Amino acid sequence: MEDKQMNPQQRPQPAGESKVRKGLILLSRILVAILTLLLIVTAVIVVVFRDQVNLDSVKRYLTYQALERNDEGVGAEFDITADKTNSYAALDDCLIACSNNRIQIYSNGGSVYVDMQVSIFDPVILAEGNYALIYDAGGSELYLFSERQLIHEYKAEEGSSILSARVNSNGWLVIIEEAAGYKASATVYNDRFQPVMTQNISSSFVIDGVVSPDNRKLALITIGQEETKFASTLRIYDCGDGAETVSRVISNEPPLDLRWDEDGFWLQELNCLRRLDDSGSEVGLWEDESLHLQGFSLSGDGFAVEYYSRYRAGNAGTLMVIDEKGAISAQLDLNEEILSVSASGRYIGVLTHSGLTIYTSSLNRYAYLDNDTGIVKAIVRSDGTAMLVSEKTASVFLP
Repeated sequence: MEDKQMNPQQRPQPAGESKVRKGLILLSRILVAILTLLLIVTAVIVVVFRDQVNLDSVKRYLTYQALERNDEGVGAEFDITADKTNSYAALDDCLIACSNNRIQIYSNGGSVYVDMQVSIFDPVILAEGNYALIYDAGGSELYLFSERQLIHEYKAEEGSSILSARVNSNGWLVIIEEAAGYKASATVYNDRFQPVMTQNISSSFVIDGVVSPDNRKLALITIGQEETKFASTLRIYDCGDGAETVSRVISNEPPLDLRWDEDGFWLQELNCLRRLDDSGSEVGLWEDESLHLQGFSLSGDGFAVEYYSRYRAGNAGTLMVIDEKGAISAQLDLNEEILSVSASGRYIGVLTHSGLTIYTSSLNRYAYLDNDTGIVKAIVRSDGTAMLVSEKTASVFLP
């Protein structure tokens, strides 16, 4: 009789080996269950705390882990030059301060990168991307900073003065000056500070201008008279051949501020905010003539921030986020005087005498800090941090 061959898998296993196998199967099932539970808990945390748990929090941890801070997330205070004429802006991860006679750039920890003497009667300080521009409105001095240092200095010719200037995120400049025989002259400079084009305007006064994000176009805001009314006109020129491609009346009053981002223009007026596409066509409008503008910022990522009140004086007001269609996407009533409003990236910083609140663009509270050190200005940055400025000191807030 032939012996029957038994498949090794069919052979009876010793009792000890069978128990081990069953134990391993049970352990693997427990591990899978734990992993599944962890994934569910992580997903819930991300949903519930989505405004706090994001890439910015990771970036802050990696960027500022060497910076000493207290339990509230505030870095050590450092001394700044006290001057009532000081204006402030955030440049990269630094604080830039400008007074009538001095420009300084401080690191988060108080190291002084730039300390230069100037003579500026009416300082204007503007930050865009990694650049900060300072000029003397009605004067002759202009300074451009990047990478924590002065990279370009400009002086208007004798008998002329700088009316306005702006830098885009690529370092391209437009400088608008008085010009003999014209109402104004606007010159575009590339990031190597070489002149690209000049437009001499004789028909109307030029009050503002900006180079497009792709460096191909120049936009000027001029103000003149149309029949019996004043009119603000948007004029767009090709930086290649200087041809005027757009001339469009946009309002009967001059804008308070102007910004050109990847999708078009933001124009801030006293009682309205306009959104225009690259051709100057209006694609969004928020307007309310019954309100009084108390503060605003056009530096958000795809939104603008407006703070209005129903009375010229008083503490009660409404903070509003306006989207690219001119609609109010979020609003919040406030019953305290606002000292400063700023926006950058997806964050909004609102400083009062009580404290600094950092909101997301949906006006969900992201972080809060008591104002018990006399903070007079807070500048929120795109990573969710904020530079804090008091009368004689400054510090950085890391949520």
